[in-house]
Amino acid sequence: MVGPGASWMPIGELSRRVGVSSDLLRKWERRYGILRPGRTSGNHRLYSKVDEARVRLMLDHLREGVPPAQAAELAAAARFRIATDTAPNVMLDHVVLARQRMLEALQRYDESAADQILEKLIARVAPTTLVRDLFLPLMRTVGERWAEGLASVAQEHFATGFIHTRLLTLARGWDHGLGPRALLACPSGEQHSLGLIAFGIALHQVGWRVTYLGPDTPAAMVGEAAGAVKPRLTVMAAVMPGSLDRDADALAAVGRRWAMAVGGAGTSPDLARRVGARHLAGDPVSAARELLE
Repeated sequence: MVGPGASWMPIGELSRRVGVSSDLLRKWERRYGILRPGRTSGNHRLYSKVDEARVRLMLDHLREGVPPAQAAELAAAARFRIATDTAPNVMLDHVVLARQRMLEALQRYDESAADQILEKLIARVAPTTLVRDLFLPLMRTVGERWAEGLASVAQEHFATGFIHTRLLTLARGWDHGLGPRALLACPSGEQHSLGLIAFGIALHQVGWRVTYLGPDTPAAMVGEAAGAVKPRLTVMAAVMPGSLDRDADALAAVGRRWAMAVGGAGTSPDLARRVGARHLAGDPVSAARELLE
């Protein structure tokens, strides 16, 4: 069953959110076509956040005295974007403080303390907020401290391992849903996958399903997986310059059959053009939002 925080929901959850009975929602769906549900393999209807937005807009028009048929037409014609969550400033301040405390715990190799901090945040903020405002800045700080000689190699490895494991925990279930499928991988020789995992979590939060191949994946294996899962989009991520260049020709062959995008510090618009791919710029959360354009 899809939970209240998921991108797809049963009609009972939609009814609870918008304050309209399930019977009336079904009537609006039949009469006006305002709802456009997907279906599970068991033929059960599931409704999206866009359906919820349409209902809310129709209710706004009805409150203004617009006749139901016209209100439904206006709502159905509107274009919606599902944005990533935005936490209140007070919550962001709480996340920033927690991030500093987590960094201190990781510097002293205290996994239990770092986990306790994270568990309190998970109960209060959405996954995208955790990715954008906790893990991504924490990853940057850990890397900068190591580069500046303020953290040892052991401390950097310990912190990176902690972040990697916890991001994968947030990623659990990202294959579920009815949205389009994305196939995610890093090219041969590229071991830096944290940004790609963060991107996958953000992508799932806006309705995509994710198949994750992970680091150091040869282009031929990417093509094989794409043939099996038939993704709407294949995304290759690289941090190290030249990582994608080594497989550019093979990736171009994959891109001719399956839509492809590339992202990460080791990519560029020129490289994207060479392999026939879309270039995703910015941080992982922004890149996931970009796919909604």
